[in-house]
Amino acid sequence: MLPMVASIYLLALAATASVDSQPAATPVAASQPDRLGAIFAEWLTAFNANDPSRLKAFYRRYRNDPDPVFEIENAQNSCGLTVDHLVEKSATSMTVLLRQRCLPGLQRATMTLGDGAGDGVPLKSLQIVPLAAPGDGAIAATIAITDRLAAHDGFAGSLLIARGGKVRVARSWGRADPKLPAPITLDTPMFLASAGKMFTGVAILQLVDAGLVALDAPLGRYLTDYPNAEMAKVTVRQLLTHRGGTGDIGILGRDDGANRARVRTIADIVRLNGARPPEFTPGSKDDYSNYGFILLGAIIEKVTGASYYDYVAQHVFKPAGMTSAGFPDHDHLAGVAVGYTRFFGAEPALVANLDVLPWRGASAGGGVASANDMLKFFAALNGGRLLSPASFRLATTPGETPWYGMGFIAQSGERQSWGHGGTSYGMDVALHSYAHDDTVFICMAARDAVCNRIIFGYYFRVFGPPK
Repeated sequence: MLPMVASIYLLALAATASVDSQPAATPVAASQPDRLGAIFAEWLTAFNANDPSRLKAFYRRYRNDPDPVFEIENAQNSCGLTVDHLVEKSATSMTVLLRQRCLPGLQRATMTLGDGAGDGVPLKSLQIVPLAAPGDGAIAATIAITDRLAAHDGFAGSLLIARGGKVRVARSWGRADPKLPAPITLDTPMFLASAGKMFTGVAILQLVDAGLVALDAPLGRYLTDYPNAEMAKVTVRQLLTHRGGTGDIGILGRDDGANRARVRTIADIVRLNGARPPEFTPGSKDDYSNYGFILLGAIIEKVTGASYYDYVAQHVFKPAGMTSAGFPDHDHLAGVAVGYTRFFGAEPALVANLDVLPWRGASAGGGVASANDMLKFFAALNGGRLLSPASFRLATTPGETPWYGMGFIAQSGERQSWGHGGTSYGMDVALHSYAHDDTVFICMAARDAVCNRIIFGYYFRVFGPPK
């Protein structure tokens, strides 16, 4: 450990730390004013205040960041931090380890002063991140975080974690419909939002394996009467990798009710959007696109002669054994967990999301499945029951788009992973396979933007900060 040099501010913090938070050595008060130490003390006070507005004010002032979402969630998850020990400190930077008040393990804070040039932000950097927790600490922390969220109606859903083929966590919280007594279980179908893009990616690559679709063919080869000639030049590969400039679909926003009322099928969505040209030169950059995956669904229908829904049911859900998965329409949602949102209606009250759901999910997402279904889906992919080895690698390995394979969010290198998230009003999922660790993480919620929070809480406590 490096020699400790601490300011009077760290002395004060150490003095107020919990009994089990002992400094590694006796701090020595600085003889000169310590601006960095003062900023650190101000940050820790704001972090521990249990008041998001104070943390926002700090990050706005020192980092020009008006909405530090991760930091606010981290403060709530950990119940605040106490100083464990100072790792290193200079006049312009410092690294401190801090103990979490209500979770096992430590977090690392690294702070660097700005030089006053450029944008004039006082802190050049400020990173706070949990460290890998020993033993089952990551699982214990994840369950504790989820329990507290559920206790305040911030989570209703399922959490399933498997490692080495062995299920380590399999729990559900809340009710499928708060107005009815039935609880959510691991077999309750829940909305997947954009995570359904994985099914479309698998379906297209199955057709590539069968020689019925070519990755570098333009969509106009298959949709021969496509209205816009420039959009018809976008290739299947560009659609799969979000490089087509195809944009959104105009039915998912809170104010898109008129368009939603006009749409029942994939063909309807194409008619709604078909006159538009690409938003940028196809292939020149990446930009996440729901409409690109709608066009992939239209290709599947044209090539196979079956509806997108029938094809996926027979060639994805059935071989994977996904018995609760499907694409129910608005009139057939019995048994599906009802989503509740604070993003719609009289915030902060929770409001059912039924009024903002499209009539039916489609190839860009919107289907349903249970947590057990998704575990089977990952097992079928890893077991080679859905794709050839070559197509599986294409699907789950980032290519020209550094964060995406083909239908899957993907990361390569030492921490190789693949899967997909999905979020909308009253629904949130995080579904990922960490190939390097042989772990599958499945979080499915009938609440807003909560699984992303839970998976980050788990990820860092298992793998530690990025190197």
